[in-house]
Amino acid sequence: MDFLEQSTQLLEGGVTAQREFFQQAQTDFLHTMVQEIENENPQVRDEINYRLLVDLVQYRVLSELQSEVIINELLNRNLLLKSIGYQNDSSVFTRALSADWYRLLLTDDQISGELGQKILKDAIKLMNDEQDLRAYTAQGLAYSVGNSALLIYVLLDAQDNSNEHAAAVLTAIQSNFWKSNVFTDDEEERLIALIQLLLNKGCAEEIVIEWIEQIFDRLELISQVEGFSPKLLKSRTQILNFMKSLYFDLKFKNKNPKLQSIISIFIQKWNRL
Repeated sequence: MDFLEQSTQLLEGGVTAQREFFQQAQTDFLHTMVQEIENENPQVRDEINYRLLVDLVQYRVLSELQSEVIINELLNRNLLLKSIGYQNDSSVFTRALSADWYRLLLTDDQISGELGQKILKDAIKLMNDEQDLRAYTAQGLAYSVGNSALLIYVLLDAQDNSNEHAAAVLTAIQSNFWKSNVFTDDEEERLIALIQLLLNKGCAEEIVIEWIEQIFDRLELISQVEGFSPKLLKSRTQILNFMKSLYFDLKFKNKNPKLQSIISIFIQKWNRL
């Protein structure tokens, strides 16, 4: 029986069949599961392989050792940063799925340990360097920035103080304002959740204010140098959408009034253009 047949049978058999199968180590099968993350067929990659992983995690089928086999294979194949920088090819699905696989599989101990720090560094690099900002596509969920944000959130949330990562995370978030796409599928919500987490974990409000001022300073510079160029218009749309969402999120939660005020001033200024 090949991998596709075995995976389909496990999905159809439910948790009972899955527990029986994984009573054995099944190392080769687990390695193949990781390899299939790169399968270009969305039916295999998403509807079978990913669904099977979700089942295995949800019903706690995998042993700690079996989960480690998958995590180590993800690391060895460097799938989180696979072909980073490429656009409009299938590698974005690999990066997006790898982020989600890590999020599902990592234990609390792994998240707070050296492994978590290594993956956090890679996840921040992914968000910073990702050039393919597609989300929902006919070929599957190309949601690399969104999934990297969620993975970063999980990794940072386990730390008592995230200040040492604040600058890198804010830089990675900002990097997406100057790329060729505008978010269309609520990626802003996951990025804003990161900012809220940083503030809750002790990041000074002044750091976020300075970060916002630098963003609009750069936008102003682009306006002066290029005029109403495609880059300016896309960046302006991306930034204003993000800042409006951040403003209302803070306002509804009644948090950081000074930060709210600064954002409001910039929104009013740039909305008039």
